[in-house]
Amino acid sequence: MTRVNEWYWSEGGRERSQINAINELDAELSAHARKQSRRLDQTKSELQSGLNRVQSTVNDRIDTVLEWTELRFQLLEFEEYMARKEIRKAFRALVEGRPTSMPDVDDVLGYWMPPAAMAVLRLIVRDDAAARGQAPAYRPPAGSFTDLTAALESARERDPIRSELFNLTVGLCFEQPAFIDAAVLRLVGEPVELGLAKSGQVAAGWRTLWEEIALGRFGLAAEEQLADQLRPRFEESMRDQDLADWDRSIERFGAEEGRERDRTEAFTALRAHLAEAAAVPEPVAVDADTAVDPRWRRYLQELIEEPSPAELPVVQAMEDLHLPEDEMQRSKPTWSESEGTVAELVRRDLFDPEAPIALRRLALRLAGSIVRERVELLAAAPADSERITRSVKRRGRTVTVDSGGHDEKELEVVAARITDGFAYEGPTKQFTLVLAGIFGALTLLSLIGQIWFLAVLLAIGVVAPIVVYRNALAKHAGRDKLCEEKIAEVRAEIVRARKQVQADERARDEQMSAERDALRELLEALPERSRF
Repeated sequence: MTRVNEWYWSEGGRERSQINAINELDAELSAHARKQSRRLDQTKSELQSGLNRVQSTVNDRIDTVLEWTELRFQLLEFEEYMARKEIRKAFRALVEGRPTSMPDVDDVLGYWMPPAAMAVLRLIVRDDAAARGQAPAYRPPAGSFTDLTAALESARERDPIRSELFNLTVGLCFEQPAFIDAAVLRLVGEPVELGLAKSGQVAAGWRTLWEEIALGRFGLAAEEQLADQLRPRFEESMRDQDLADWDRSIERFGAEEGRERDRTEAFTALRAHLAEAAAVPEPVAVDADTAVDPRWRRYLQELIEEPSPAELPVVQAMEDLHLPEDEMQRSKPTWSESEGTVAELVRRDLFDPEAPIALRRLALRLAGSIVRERVELLAAAPADSERITRSVKRRGRTVTVDSGGHDEKELEVVAARITDGFAYEGPTKQFTLVLAGIFGALTLLSLIGQIWFLAVLLAIGVVAPIVVYRNALAKHAGRDKLCEEKIAEVRAEIVRARKQVQADERARDEQMSAERDALRELLEALPERSRF
């Protein structure tokens, strides 16, 4: 659309039109320029804000990396770290199948790793070199861990749990039966705080050993030794156990989480579950060629990577920086994590439908007397004699019904409330007669006075109350019938409720009889107390 008005005839008019058009265009251009300037300023602000955030993040990242690097250099100053580094290289070469030489490691005062690692590496490197047809590339100088027995004893004195767990994991991962037998004997025979877990708790490494022994991996005699160690600790930890948990495990055996289960079905399933374990006379020894549980490999790696007490503050500070390059929690090895108390683990093994039969069998040996005692208490518990009732409600009142009948007084109250709802709502007979008599007398006076029209109206007044009264009586007769029907319905409902209560009691008695039979069969499946 043109901005200049062509209809002006004079030159002055056209000039003013052109000036106005120029001014409008200039205003539009200025507004557009201001809009573009604001958009540019906003874009610059957003870009600058983003750059500031990126710069802050980069600065924080650089500070974190610098702090981590500083801590790393501090860690390099520890003799324990340098010894562990050399030992880690040797084990990594063995795992990767490369030729391995003995690491040049000196003893570190108070640190268990050097003597333990050098003792086992001497045998492993020797066997590896023999398998390759070579001689070991390096022999430690005289006096440096030359006595294998002395080195192992020195490691045990410094840290009995870590050194023996290390020997066991090395023996399992590198096929050294001598280390396995000795480590199992000491770990089971001297379970120092059950694997360095917090008081009363079983550490994950010791729990793994427990499971492997029960499965027969370490020979048939190992389970007897394990059972002898667990029995007093189980009895001690049972002092703090809530026996109601054991009762729930028996009564809800096999139930899904958060759901109830029929007690008879639970008792029957538990009988089969425990009978299966009781039928196994002894654990079956595992073939030596059976694959090593991957947890042992993880424990070995954690033991090699775990810092010494002197390094621990530095390593924890490095872990607190949460760098992706340092995600492994060396200060918190999984082998030392708590798995629960002895009583909790035994109960888990005993009542877990997915638990191996060997673990279930060992748990039954330890907790069989407890289970039998709880089952006997359940069997001796008095029968449920709670009164079964049903309620019939009408007009805001309730009649309680049981197998013996109902309370007549409650029924009378309900009947009275129903009757009140159907009460007569018309004129009384006396009122009707009085009113009709009055109109009759007035009608007679009107006839005497020969006031015929009034006499007719008054005569209608005599008849009307009688008609209303008769209609009310007829209506009330129908309401009486309906009231009687309602009361009859209540009585019929009471009869039905009583039959249902009787049926519920019969069902309860049948269920209780089935539960008693299932409990008796469960007791028969459990070994006698003398066998535990």
